[in-house]
Amino acid sequence: MIARTITVNRQTCNGDTTTPRGRTRRVVPMTSALYDVLRRMETIREGYVVRNFDGTPKPDGETDHVIARICRRAGLPVRYWHTLRHAFGTHAALFGVNPWRLQTWLGHKRIDETMLYVHVAEAHRRDIPDHILEVARGIEDPDRRILAMLGARGKTMAKTVVAASEVVTESVA
Repeated sequence: MIARTITVNRQTCNGDTTTPRGRTRRVVPMTSALYDVLRRMETIREGYVVRNFDGTPKPDGETDHVIARICRRAGLPVRYWHTLRHAFGTHAALFGVNPWRLQTWLGHKRIDETMLYVHVAEAHRRDIPDHILEVARGIEDPDRRILAMLGARGKTMAKTVVAASEVVTESVA
């Protein structure tokens, strides 16, 4: 929490627990949004991200149910873990992260794997919303600027979902 990072030491895929992608441990910085959510937790957990109450990892199928439930409760389309990984990489590339930094964050061994995200971002280039650019304004460190932009992505969606639920509540009342 002090360094505001997540260390990936192992992964579980199809029931097999192995070293992470790229076969090496990696450190990924937290967005401010994630850091704020973790700070509000009563206890900071270590170990598996999605696990049973006793700390053991949930099987792959159960982790899919967990992320689907989180998405539904947030009023968002259901997306699974790997899709979120791709969204992170693509948005980071869209916001201008250095490809070698992105390679480190994603744990790729070869830069050509990472460049796929850069090419997708270039092929689908669109204007970055003003609220995301505003969050990045004045941040000198390029990595911190990208993380601020990544952290700002969901705020408009969350406000839209809340506003939509308020409209539904008012029309029902």
